[in-house]
Amino acid sequence: MIKRLALVGASSTGKTTVYELLKNQLPKWEFVNESTRKVARYGFPINELGTTETQLAISSFHLEALLKPYNLILDRCYLDLVVYSRHMPGLSQSGLEYIEDTWKRVQDEYTHYIYFPIEFQAIDDGERSVDEDWRKIIDQEFKYQLDQTDRHYLAVTGSPMQRINQILKYIK
Repeated sequence: MIKRLALVGASSTGKTTVYELLKNQLPKWEFVNESTRKVARYGFPINELGTTETQLAISSFHLEALLKPYNLILDRCYLDLVVYSRHMPGLSQSGLEYIEDTWKRVQDEYTHYIYFPIEFQAIDDGERSVDEDWRKIIDQEFKYQLDQTDRHYLAVTGSPMQRINQILKYIK
């Protein structure tokens, strides 16, 4: 069975740091990096300013990742798209409906969800949102959505290496 581990959570919670460290721990796995920054390079607005077009572009990256026929570690997944889309004022109702309907069809393609709760303030890197109120809203939506899935998920906390150890134990 193919395993697809999705690292999910609000921005600036340590997902990408752990994602990079996992590459040394799981050398036989394939890694799919997050798509938001790629979409931003095409000129789409991201974070709170995201639009329907932004979210549909991100959708295509997530769906493409699901076509890969091997074990994957994903830095974000379609769940992230759903969570963020629900809180973007610039998103059309039809765009949101498409994203939510697609989520219903693809959510079982992910075998493990690794949730990164907010444990520290956002770091301003010029791309991600540092609005703490926005991050809290997104974090609450992640918790809600994960509780709605029929899959168990792992919430990781602590240092990057503590999180790695939690993940390795969880997937074995």
